[in-house]
Amino acid sequence: MLFDIFLFILTGLALRFLFTALGICPEKIDSIRDKINYFVFYYIIPLVCFKTAYTMPFSLSHLKISLVANLTILSCVALSWLIYRRIASKRAIKPEVMGSLIMCSAFGNVLYIGLPILTKLYGAEGMSYAFTYDFLASTPLTWTVAVAVCMKYGKAKSFKLKDSFLTILKIPPIWGLLLGLSLRELNIPLQDLLIITLKAISSYVTYLMLVIVGISIKAVSPQKFALLLPAIIIKIIISPFLAFSFGSLTGLSGVPFNVCIIDAAMPSMILSMIFATAFGVDLRTAIEMIFLTTVSFLSLFVIFAI
Repeated sequence: MLFDIFLFILTGLALRFLFTALGICPEKIDSIRDKINYFVFYYIIPLVCFKTAYTMPFSLSHLKISLVANLTILSCVALSWLIYRRIASKRAIKPEVMGSLIMCSAFGNVLYIGLPILTKLYGAEGMSYAFTYDFLASTPLTWTVAVAVCMKYGKAKSFKLKDSFLTILKIPPIWGLLLGLSLRELNIPLQDLLIITLKAISSYVTYLMLVIVGISIKAVSPQKFALLLPAIIIKIIISPFLAFSFGSLTGLSGVPFNVCIIDAAMPSMILSMIFATAFGVDLRTAIEMIFLTTVSFLSLFVIFAI
């Protein structure tokens, strides 16, 4: 399983090197990646969400995962804000950089890395809980709290909560989940061939998501590492510890408990780059955080796997 994860991430990284060797500029490579990402998110993930919601029963564990995930992410936002506000009082930090650091320390790549890993580890059950962590916590907070952080520290200075909620309602995977839940609760049967096809799509899309992660990896400037380190520690170490603590308090155990801890440790979300561009926080910092937290997470994953 671990070999598969590395293989497909390295495949994406190799594609980036290949494109560069062919003379394709970084902006064009990112554009190719964004188009693949768009296709997966808007056309493939909704089908996977639908299949997961239709075939997996909703339980108390899903609600507990949502609670733990929301508490963990919000705690990381608060902790990162406190730490970097203190650092900013002693040294000059651009607001745009601070906004990227707060966002990247709290919001993880739970869809493009978390989902493949948890599906490999726990099968359909792991996929179900991974979607719960994402779409009942990470996604709503991303489009509200993360956007608010970007608006506060970025160059775009206006923020309307209503627009964020409308954006959430327009996200296709949300409708895939709702449709799957509705059909299941109404006991509407689906053809076996359709279920088999959706399961096949679910199996292969996880590999494509890992390739996207590999294509997204870029080099980091070493001189800024000291500033990034607190955010890296929060994302990779403190966040899973908080999930462990909140999960214990809520009585989670078994697979749901493990899912919360693993998802909480995910590297900074790929969407950070898009938010940085859209809302005016520092894009370079977001790229560096994605790279360093991804490397850190995979290194720790190898150590614990061994």
